[in-house]
Amino acid sequence: MGKEPHSHTEKRGRLSGKERRAFILQSAKRVFARSTYLEASVGELARESEITEPMLYKHFGSKKGLYLAVLEACSQQYLELLRKRIADRAQKNVLDALEQVTQDCLAIVRSDPEIQRVLFSSVSEAADPEIARCIGIHNRAVYNCFHQLIERAQAEGCLEYTINTDAATWGYLSMMLAFQYALILNLSTEIERNWGEMGRTWLRGLRTRDT
Repeated sequence: MGKEPHSHTEKRGRLSGKERRAFILQSAKRVFARSTYLEASVGELARESEITEPMLYKHFGSKKGLYLAVLEACSQQYLELLRKRIADRAQKNVLDALEQVTQDCLAIVRSDPEIQRVLFSSVSEAADPEIARCIGIHNRAVYNCFHQLIERAQAEGCLEYTINTDAATWGYLSMMLAFQYALILNLSTEIERNWGEMGRTWLRGLRTRDT
């Protein structure tokens, strides 16, 4: 039993540079999900990653460098899941994809709540230009996912040709941001009760009368 921690450390020490970086990112995500960027110390981040502080600096240069890398990783994971879900549904039925997009966002949140906590809490750090840019790129990418789906549905005659696609997209994005807000305030259970109906209600206002 006494040798177990030592063996664990040795196992971590055999990680390749790429594996080590991925392990640090995953560990740092846990830290940033439970505390703010300012609250998280380099020492805590290093301990969670089972490395020394100099090793952390070697891989990411600074705490902000690590934070930006975590933000980017969370964004990529979220977008990959969202795009796949939208594409799979839209391939069969574009209206179903629009109706279920809020449920798909909810499923992604449930699959890894830490991602949403990191992404949403990063807004409080938006005074930093680099962090603000990272947040902006993520939100614009999510916006584009919704916008492209709405444009496709409109082109196929499923949505009113007179609707403003930008306004329609902001409606979906607003619902997604509302759930993130509820998650941070531990109100997600309350909003989940009406989550699916919110998406269906919004879609009814966008659809053509004969679909």
